[in-house]
Amino acid sequence: MRNAKRSLFLMIVVLVLGLVPAAFAGAADQAVSRVRIAHFSPDTPAVTVFLNGAPSGIQDLSFGNLSGWVEVPAGTYSVAVAPAGQPVENAAIGPVSLSFRAGAFTTIAAIGSLSSGTLTATTIREDYRPLTAGESRVTVFHGIEDAPAVDVILADGTKLISNLAFGRSATLTVPSNTYDLRVVPAGASSPVVINLAGTRLESANYYFVAATNRLAAPQVALAVVPLGTVAPIIRDTVPTHTIVEIAAADPRFSTLVTAVTAAGLVDTLNGPGPFTVFAPTNAAFAKLPPGTLEAVLADKQLLTNILLYHVVAGRALASDVVKATSLNTLNGVVSVTVRDGKVFLNGNVQIIITDIQATNGVIHVIDTVLIP
Repeated sequence: MRNAKRSLFLMIVVLVLGLVPAAFAGAADQAVSRVRIAHFSPDTPAVTVFLNGAPSGIQDLSFGNLSGWVEVPAGTYSVAVAPAGQPVENAAIGPVSLSFRAGAFTTIAAIGSLSSGTLTATTIREDYRPLTAGESRVTVFHGIEDAPAVDVILADGTKLISNLAFGRSATLTVPSNTYDLRVVPAGASSPVVINLAGTRLESANYYFVAATNRLAAPQVALAVVPLGTVAPIIRDTVPTHTIVEIAAADPRFSTLVTAVTAAGLVDTLNGPGPFTVFAPTNAAFAKLPPGTLEAVLADKQLLTNILLYHVVAGRALASDVVKATSLNTLNGVVSVTVRDGKVFLNGNVQIIITDIQATNGVIHVIDTVLIP
């Protein structure tokens, strides 16, 4: 227990913010995303990370450590992880295609093990929204392959995180304080897998805590960064436009904006809300049978009914949507299913982009028009 606690404080990783690899020079002038790598595979040597076949600036990363944030233009990349000093052709993970949204902070964790043939990568979307004084935000990651699902509890048994499985993460915002945290098998109070008694969570700090290594010798990897350090680079993640303003500025939604205008819903979706909008792209509207769009645009009541079927009252982030089996829209109910890691509404309408933040809600992009 003493060793685990010592590891918690000794393994603080100083995040190197603003690291921009030469392969992506000029990223600061574009809509950017930030990516880092966590090495949580205990029998894998130090690694180098490649983006689109070029070294990313993350190299010689050894087990138990996290890299600094690498700033890249938002978009889709081929990501590969190879043993340090080896070319991308010798990648142990990938290449895999991953998309990074503008303003997002994404941790890619190498987990599993070489010896068992389970080495893989998983992505963790970090929540770097601004904190208020007196708050701390903690992301907890389960990276011990041979450990069962776990709960994170207080000394009195209060659960902070429940049933966290290997390869999964959970994020919570809590009052800044000193906590006696314990990691235990899900549904039990013992044995204590990791004892983190006396953990101090400072005000306006972001924490990433990962349980790593083997169940017989658990370790803790920790990254911490204060809001004061993050604030200059999260200014572009704080929403400054309404749902309609965002859609009007994006050419992918020109048909949707035309429809919203024709239905007289601009003022509504510019209002305080909050709203969750499942926004069809122009390509989604193009899937409709010939003549359908024109007919709907000519019938204001029908058009309004269809558009309201795409709107949910309140701000439902992707993390909320995937937990639901259905959502109540302003014009009926849509079902939610998850298949092969993809989220679908009404069985065949895929959510392809999530969590575009607006001042009055959030937008999720869909590939097909929802029909009530």
